Amino acid sequence: MLLKLAWLNIWRNKRRTIITATSVFFAVLLAITFKSLTDGVYDNMIHNVVSYSTGYLQIQQTGYWDEQSIDNTFEEDENLYKELLKNPNVENIIPRLQSFALASYTDKTMGVLVLGIDPDKEKAVNNLHEKISEGEFIEDSNENAVVLGEGLASKLKLGVNDTLVLLGQGYHASSAAAKYRVKGLVKLGAIDLNNSVVYIPIRQAQYMYGAEDRLSSVSIMPNKTTDLQGMKRSIQETIDPEKYEVMTWKEMLSELDQFIEADKTGHFIIIAVLYIIISFGLFGTLLMMLFERKHELGILIAIGMKKHLLAIILLLESVMISLIGCFAGIIGGILVVKWFTIYPIRLTGEIEQVYEDYGIESILYFSSEEKIFIVQTLIVLVLSILLAFYPGYKVMRLKPVEAINS
Repeated sequence: MLLKLAWLNIWRNKRRTIITATSVFFAVLLAITFKSLTDGVYDNMIHNVVSYSTGYLQIQQTGYWDEQSIDNTFEEDENLYKELLKNPNVENIIPRLQSFALASYTDKTMGVLVLGIDPDKEKAVNNLHEKISEGEFIEDSNENAVVLGEGLASKLKLGVNDTLVLLGQGYHASSAAAKYRVKGLVKLGAIDLNNSVVYIPIRQAQYMYGAEDRLSSVSIMPNKTTDLQGMKRSIQETIDPEKYEVMTWKEMLSELDQFIEADKTGHFIIIAVLYIIISFGLFGTLLMMLFERKHELGILIAIGMKKHLLAIILLLESVMISLIGCFAGIIGGILVVKWFTIYPIRLTGEIEQVYEDYGIESILYFSSEEKIFIVQTLIVLVLSILLAFYPGYKVMRLKPVEAINS
């Protein structure tokens, strides 16, 4: 009966109900949009750096990370691949040979990161070929050609079909030198990587460094990135711990992780302020609803309505209106996030330069993770319910004569 009374009451004054539900709707929509934006920017930043360099997890020879030398590489092992792919959390694996070299063109010379890659795997996993801005991507692992980051090509002042000379130290102190045709330029979201990377077919890299059939790492791309530590433990149980070690991207790229955590602190403050503003907005609509009905409530109490039952009805009304607003907010949030997922916001002008100075891609992506919609909606719903106790408290202290004469 109380539920029925509450439902009928909220539609007796449609204008009041719509105003209150609309305030909840915008509260949910703002919370979802802001959280989706911040998480989307972080996820894109991590993806741009991690997927094109270290991977979310990486298997390497024990001790390699402390001394990243071509001498600390390991022999390619098909049995290792099979064991990794048996893990249900592993979506793909990418073998790589990573080292450093001097890159030269005419009178320009720079230190570069050389990444020996399997072109087919990079296409399938990272869609690296879609990042090509000029020229073409590498076709196979033996092709005598390289792909450069756009920023690096600009610094060396070379273009497609020019010849790049690489000079470095090979396996067991042998000399590593070769020249390659620049087949394409790639534009990566990670600015630092874009300004320093040279992608080379893995067999060519192994030949140049005198490290045939050797790898510096096997990058692992998981199905989900939410529990990397748990996935790390499960992988460690299936490999030889004396020969191999597993590291997450947070361990390998600690500076990026610390930057994100520090930036998140600022966003937590912003979203806390947002929740305070939301709370005041909701509280204002509840006060309006209470004062508009003060005369009515006084009459109900005067004719014998129990105050605690009236307080429960008001609470139920507030919960129902909040649920209507939250449901509409979720639908609105899904539509907004879906739109900006398909059409991300591209920054231009001075803001674009600021982002690039920090090494961040100047595109604002939105995250469509389900948890964002659930958590933000629940927070606003809980706030609405907590604030709804205030009208009940006022009813318990309401004096019928004063209310009737108000």
